[in-house]
Amino acid sequence: MYRSGSTDTQSHLASWFFRVMLVIGFACLFIISTTVTASTTYASGRPGGNVTDPVVRAVDIAEPAVVRIITTLGAHLTVHFSQGNVTFPQGTGNSYPVQLSGSGTFITAHGDILTADHVINPPHDPALNQFLDDLAAKDVAAYMNLNAKSGSQVSPNQVDQELKSGQIAASPTYDPATSEVFLNTTYTGPLTATDLANLPFQLHAAVDRIEKESSFNQRDVAIVHVNMNDMASVQLGDSGTVQQQDQLTIIGFPGNGDVSNLPTDLLTASVNTISVSSIKTTDTGAHVIQVGGNVEHGDSGGPALDSNGAVIGIVSFGLVSSDSTGGTSFLQASSSARELVQSLKLNMAPGAFQQVWSKAMTDYASNTSGHWHRAQQEFEQIAAKYPLFKGVTSYLTYTQEQAKTEKVSTTTSPATRPAPTNTFPLLAWIIGGIIVLILLLALFFMVFFRRRRKKKAANRANAGQVSQDQGIQPAPITQRGPNSHPGVVAGQQKQGAPQDDGMTAFGAAPATHTPQPVQQSSTSVQTVVSGTLRPWPCGHMNRSNARFCSICGEPAPEPPTSRRFEQ
Repeated sequence: MYRSGSTDTQSHLASWFFRVMLVIGFACLFIISTTVTASTTYASGRPGGNVTDPVVRAVDIAEPAVVRIITTLGAHLTVHFSQGNVTFPQGTGNSYPVQLSGSGTFITAHGDILTADHVINPPHDPALNQFLDDLAAKDVAAYMNLNAKSGSQVSPNQVDQELKSGQIAASPTYDPATSEVFLNTTYTGPLTATDLANLPFQLHAAVDRIEKESSFNQRDVAIVHVNMNDMASVQLGDSGTVQQQDQLTIIGFPGNGDVSNLPTDLLTASVNTISVSSIKTTDTGAHVIQVGGNVEHGDSGGPALDSNGAVIGIVSFGLVSSDSTGGTSFLQASSSARELVQSLKLNMAPGAFQQVWSKAMTDYASNTSGHWHRAQQEFEQIAAKYPLFKGVTSYLTYTQEQAKTEKVSTTTSPATRPAPTNTFPLLAWIIGGIIVLILLLALFFMVFFRRRRKKKAANRANAGQVSQDQGIQPAPITQRGPNSHPGVVAGQQKQGAPQDDGMTAFGAAPATHTPQPVQQSSTSVQTVVSGTLRPWPCGHMNRSNARFCSICGEPAPEPPTSRRFEQ
């Protein structure tokens, strides 16, 4: 068949262009997928969580200021036997250590802690008395068995039940309470100590004085002091702005969250979201906030933070109905605490630590150019100046890694220039989208033009095939015409000399009779034949690939120079 040289070149160029565009498309998809994957990893592995959310960031900033408070009372149980009174535990100076746990918050940089009054001054209520019965039952049973007649032994469980029911008369007494404050692990970092008694002394401190309190029966708030300076602190908010359905965040140490006695577990705070159900006033005039959500024993005294990270309430008490398994929790409004603060004239301005910590976290959560370098410098400053604050380590490590790939202009100080937004991920998406669109358009036009070329090539191939078939087997074509000459038959074609291309019929000597024009009755055959014949200089119509005129035997004219013959 014949093929155009320019068409062949265009086909190769089109194929090459298609392959290049396909490779570029895959490369763009790879870059985009890598960017998305990197962004996902970036978010999931970031210390502090989703710090771009201002509420999350506010909680992260406030959490190092929250402490666990463990209050201990020396308890004694005097049992009234018929022979006389006996106080347990026996022995001078002995007592049962009754420990209660709660939470609190530094509200100044100078060691002033806000908590619930019942955390540092537990009420001597029936619940506390029953707990003392549990502690003393074993000793009371041993005493009774030692002094009883043979055969009248009692078990500790039996004695415990009789103490609680009043069958065994007893009177509890308690020594003054003492409280110890423990920093939480967002400040200390993970701890290696096996119990609280072996903690480094810098990580906990005894309450040296109760500065001001309002009893549990009044407003249940207290401000205590420990000998710690330049501490993390949280500001008091305005509880008057609280509305129903507001979302608050409480930070504390619920007792049912203590899964082990290791200090790292005991001093890891729990963070929960609660909602405001109602705002009420008690019979004593205390403003309280009724809330719904997960509030537990041990959260008492802990802060309830608003969206800005300010203390809006203090976890206080819960009411349980006898016919319901659930309960209703209440916060003391921060307005009650503010009255105590004002009466004490406390300086609540953030200290040096809190200022640099808040600034570092703000830069850490930013998306402006150079923010990683600024946060890194601030975290390094904290780590150097406050070696006990191990909670900064994960933030510092992360910012150091991010700062390695951050580009910062050297013409303006990062701390002073108004930095533009870091838009690399957005630009990557835009560029990738444009490239993909171009690829789709190129692919569309490529398919369109390739189909057109294939259609044209198919038409040329069909035409060439018909002409080739007519050259090899002319008899069927001529026989289709009702007046075709009987001399042009297969037997006569075989008598011709074979040609180099194997086409024996074309180029044979003309028959002795006068040829008659072929009459075609089939429109389809007429179209095919007329489309493959062309006039020669001799005046006869011949096929394009004939070597000699089929009528007069004249040699075929030279083919056009722009076309070449392929076998």
